[in-house]
Amino acid sequence: MSHENLIAKLHPLERQVLPALKDASQLSEIVKITKMQEIEIIRALQWLENKDVLKIITEKKRLVSLDKNGKQYKEHGLPEKIFLSVLNDEFKGINVITKKSKLSREEVNACIGLLKRKQAIDVTKGEQWLEVKITEAGKKVLQEESLEEIFLKQELPQEEKNLDQKILNELKKRKGFLKVDEIKLLSIELSELGKELASADLGEEVINRLTPGMLKTGSWKDKNFRAYDVEINVPEKSGGRRHPYNESLNIIRNAFLEMGFQEMEGPWIETSFWNMDAMWIPQDHPAREVQDTFYLDKEGKLPEDTTLIENVKQAHENGLNTGSTGHTKEWNPEVAKQLLLRTHSTATTFRTFHDKKLNHNCKYFYIANNFRNEAVDATHLAEFGQAEGFIMGDNLTLADLMGFIKEFYAKLGITKIRFKPTFNPYTEPSMEAHYYNEKLGKWYALINSGIFRPEALAPFGITKSVIAWGMGSSRIAAILSGRKKLKDLVGPEVPFEWIRKHQRIKI
Repeated sequence: MSHENLIAKLHPLERQVLPALKDASQLSEIVKITKMQEIEIIRALQWLENKDVLKIITEKKRLVSLDKNGKQYKEHGLPEKIFLSVLNDEFKGINVITKKSKLSREEVNACIGLLKRKQAIDVTKGEQWLEVKITEAGKKVLQEESLEEIFLKQELPQEEKNLDQKILNELKKRKGFLKVDEIKLLSIELSELGKELASADLGEEVINRLTPGMLKTGSWKDKNFRAYDVEINVPEKSGGRRHPYNESLNIIRNAFLEMGFQEMEGPWIETSFWNMDAMWIPQDHPAREVQDTFYLDKEGKLPEDTTLIENVKQAHENGLNTGSTGHTKEWNPEVAKQLLLRTHSTATTFRTFHDKKLNHNCKYFYIANNFRNEAVDATHLAEFGQAEGFIMGDNLTLADLMGFIKEFYAKLGITKIRFKPTFNPYTEPSMEAHYYNEKLGKWYALINSGIFRPEALAPFGITKSVIAWGMGSSRIAAILSGRKKLKDLVGPEVPFEWIRKHQRIKI
């Protein structure tokens, strides 16, 4: 396209901005020269970039400035220096220090903690309150200029990366001392075409639109209209789509439905009764510890079915006529009332046993979110997805369970699987299935499974065999989506560009 044709098709905003680009490359400079609004300039720059006239360069910067308390401390001094200045070699009561220093009680408490760590003060407990006196080390602290005071002498705001990171991290701990703002700086780089156009004569002003007034008066006949550009490059736009994680869950759900399963539902917040006790997990089991479980500070309610409660109690204490001795410990209903974020969706399985009065051949599944207080790594998050399920029937065996697992995962294209025995309090025998992750080059646990113990089933009046499992739906989703780590699939670190461009999952 010739320069003349391109110029004829320029929008009025582009015509205003172009001459300024000869002498300016920063957005602030362009604003100053053109007197235009930033939004107008940015729009014009985007159009020009689409015409290969220029390239827009966006740079992110983190600027550090003083917050409310920081400004106050710069003017009046650091609170710890003010605190020390009212002390002497004799012990003073904390109320006296607070009054003389004119510091808030919160600031005084913070000063005590800080100065004790520096051994700048001695603190003793008086008859009514704490008493404090300055030490020799404290006198030295009072006389010397601290790194924080040196920091406050700097001109702010400044870019975060240019500041002393050690001091910066310490000051960030102080409430209301610093604030960090992330800003975007926009600059432009002209192409060879852009350099020529910026210096070119753009001709007389053009009209961008035909108005009803022009038509009525006929004034349009004397106007110079902007040429219509049918060849301009159109920026690529991405339409809406399902998140690959959500897409993966639908694939898992459809696999269960194709195999004749019914879907069940349950709450995220459970009582220990449904999450632990109903499935015969001992009340002193390590899985109940706070390092594994997120407990709530409120108490829940036991089921209204008193027969079920009594049956669960007997199963724990003596095995409930199953031939088992149970846990031989007294079952405490108060422990069972504890509220928690469910640690596994097996709680929903036992709710389904009770609510639907099951004791016949059937198959159920549930895809759910669960929560455990554990370390985050490539295959673990504090919140994780689980595909729970069970098959109830006559004389089901471990071979039936293994056959189901192989058939299910084959539907998802996962065939490299191996089994190993494990232990669960509520299944016997119990088994894990592992898959080989080609990208990570390791075997990872994919499913925990087993046959429910009679002690777990008897309270619900179930005499059938029940094979059950809990598989990591999040891990399956990561496999199907081609992600190495769960945090690359869900959470704030997942790039939107990957979601937009991710190909539809095909099995």
